[in-house]
Amino acid sequence: MLLRIASLFGALAYAQLQSQNTTFNSSYHLTPKQIQAANLSTALVGQVELALNFERSNNAGSLTQFDPFYDLPNGVNQSNLPPYGSILKVEQYTNTTYYTLPATLSMSRFLYVSETLNGSRVVSSAYVLWPYQPRKFRGLRSCSGATTNVFPVLGQAHGTTGQTQACAPSNIRSLSGAYDEPFTMALNGYAVVATDYAGLGIPQTPTPYFILPAHANDVFHAVAAAQSQWPDLLSKQFVVTGQSQGGGTAWAAAQRQAKRPVPGYLGTLAASPFTNILADINGEDATQVNIRVVGIAQGLNSVLANFTANQWLTPISMARLALLKELVGCSAVANQLFSSKQGNIFLRPGWNETEAASWYTRNVQNGGKPFAGPMLVIQGTSDGNAIESVTTVAVNQTCQMYPRNRLRYIRATGVGHNPIMQAAQVDWLDWIKDRFAGVREPEGCQSETIGPVRAASSVVKGQNWIILYDQFGI
Repeated sequence: MLLRIASLFGALAYAQLQSQNTTFNSSYHLTPKQIQAANLSTALVGQVELALNFERSNNAGSLTQFDPFYDLPNGVNQSNLPPYGSILKVEQYTNTTYYTLPATLSMSRFLYVSETLNGSRVVSSAYVLWPYQPRKFRGLRSCSGATTNVFPVLGQAHGTTGQTQACAPSNIRSLSGAYDEPFTMALNGYAVVATDYAGLGIPQTPTPYFILPAHANDVFHAVAAAQSQWPDLLSKQFVVTGQSQGGGTAWAAAQRQAKRPVPGYLGTLAASPFTNILADINGEDATQVNIRVVGIAQGLNSVLANFTANQWLTPISMARLALLKELVGCSAVANQLFSSKQGNIFLRPGWNETEAASWYTRNVQNGGKPFAGPMLVIQGTSDGNAIESVTTVAVNQTCQMYPRNRLRYIRATGVGHNPIMQAAQVDWLDWIKDRFAGVREPEGCQSETIGPVRAASSVVKGQNWIILYDQFGI
């Protein structure tokens, strides 16, 4: 964890600095009523409060639920929205002093009309992360036909942040992905158009968590909305990218593109993608299983008639879910509320054998379906979330069914879920650059395994730090 500590040399002696590891600029305390309703132990109360205050301290400027940007403009009727991809509200120049962005980047935010799994219209939010200078490609044109100062577009799908309004990356100081994705992409000259996903950011909108085709709709319509707002700056061509939940969304976007082609699409980067999600869940640790299933259950009724979350979740799980929503908590809070340390008390036996589980697999699974290539899939062999063997089955099945399509599969030996973005960074940055440069991928499927040149035991296994806001101006 990044600590801000007073200078050893006394240069900042006038400022009494403290470790920020538990001293967050939020101090919410649970009420006795909340504690009793969710059946929380004294120890768990402290853990939940710590997680919530950590999350709230990392909102940009104000809590998402109190940020007026996410309020719909007067006259916008959610039951009578304009067409998909329509812009509803724009914040041209977001106040970046509230964020922990790399120097030289800038940011915009916007509300737009997206599409649910069932085809109805829904409001979503998104941001654009702008580089200081665009990466230049010969022949690249903006949507209006301009040839100078054209920003090549990446439509980014983010990993899991949670399932409530407060979990929108556009109001998280680090944009959630930080140097794994958006920072690195923008610093390399790409305009990153990143949806929050419907239900994150916008009040009173359910989020269909891990309904990957719905998230793919959010990606495509966010790109279209941004292109309509900045037609002189943004390229018509775009690449879809995503990791984890976003990797599954990116793969779903490639499948969508095969059925509903969008002009300008150049390909998809799917990193540590969820494919057969119930099989992936089966390989996760118990706490992650709880969080994943609770997250899916809370939003499944928005797309599946007659489903209610209590078909999968126990009463204690439903009570904890109610508290999570009341607190407007995200992943850190959920990790405490549904920790496996409390026992096997959250999921009903046989939840994964229900008709709802079968419907979910049929409608959400990636792999073995037509897709629009080229697609680059990158996967760590030690991934504890998107399980490598599950991804490999999906890749092999897809390649067997569509042997002439263009798919490249890179496995990184000994690499985990999020670190795949660093391990294969050279590969995926080069791959994206080739798409905009017009380099044609060879026909068919390619597969390779990469590993460290130096001893594997010397390689850092995972991230042991976070980015915190420098409230002291050091």
